[in-house]
Amino acid sequence: MNTIETMRALCHGRRAIGAAIVAAAFGVADFAGAADTVRYGAQIGAQYSLRTALQEIQGKYDLKYEFKDFRSGTENILALEQREIDVSTATSQHLLRAIEEQIPIVWVIGWGGGYNVLVARADLAVNAGDYAGLKKLALERAAAGRKLKIAAPTGSMQHLLILTALQNAGIRADRDVEIVNIPFPVHPRAIESGEVDLAGTLALFGAMSITSGKGKLFHHMFGGPWGKQEIGFFVHRKLIEDKPDVVQRIVSSHAEAIARVSEPGARYELEAKASKLPAPVLSMTEKEFLKVDYRTNIADVALMARRMHAAGWTKRDISGEIDKNVDFRFLEKATGKSKADLTQW
Repeated sequence: MNTIETMRALCHGRRAIGAAIVAAAFGVADFAGAADTVRYGAQIGAQYSLRTALQEIQGKYDLKYEFKDFRSGTENILALEQREIDVSTATSQHLLRAIEEQIPIVWVIGWGGGYNVLVARADLAVNAGDYAGLKKLALERAAAGRKLKIAAPTGSMQHLLILTALQNAGIRADRDVEIVNIPFPVHPRAIESGEVDLAGTLALFGAMSITSGKGKLFHHMFGGPWGKQEIGFFVHRKLIEDKPDVVQRIVSSHAEAIARVSEPGARYELEAKASKLPAPVLSMTEKEFLKVDYRTNIADVALMARRMHAAGWTKRDISGEIDKNVDFRFLEKATGKSKADLTQW
């Protein structure tokens, strides 16, 4: 069975009546016939604003999105590799893994970043961003046999950025502190109970700790040396080869939808309609932490590749091989922008 239903051929001499007129800025022509079903790999509890926007405009692109929730980006990518879904969201780390392991998935449009936050217990004697103070405290605690404990899922982007931050501060991750493998959803409870002193976590769970008063922001790892590009959207290479028209409409619809939700206030309003999160948590996540853009900051992906190799997470430095698994031709057509414009923000 085909992964996406083939567009019905137009009957000879007939014209579609009342076809939607779509903004030329997103490179869309009038379509007629049965909508192509797109199986969409989403993350549980995430990107409701984008899903809403896609559902509102899908008819313009002759598409019908069917959303399937996954617990992690890794699960998303495995489903995409097996062609159980047609488009999926995942991280720049997944892009780099795909390059190294020759997985035939391709990054076609960005989403943004701001998901990486380092939160501390509210009573931890260190000020926000004070890595010198953190080093002093870490050494004191280590000498007393009570190492600072930092939560992060092993192998995650947050884990890698913590290793980088500790190294930059002169803190030895393997001697001066203890990094504890704890899943993201458990971080607020681990902070509250004192099980850990800090957590390298997702913005959502960081916001939970901060708004509850049990935690405080130590560092929002976004921009500058930390990079901005964290999330993007992938399709299978075979879909590009077999149905480039469908891929074009997927990318064009995403470009329009992402443009709609790029403003934090508008995105918050859409998220609030579907999310069960408390308003303060959702507001902090969407308005203070996350930044959305359909462009892709390739320099940040290359930096991530170098960091992964330096940490021994990849067998070689693949920072010069990113073009193998990215394709911006569809986004160029959708937006009318050049590749140079679309590979930085």
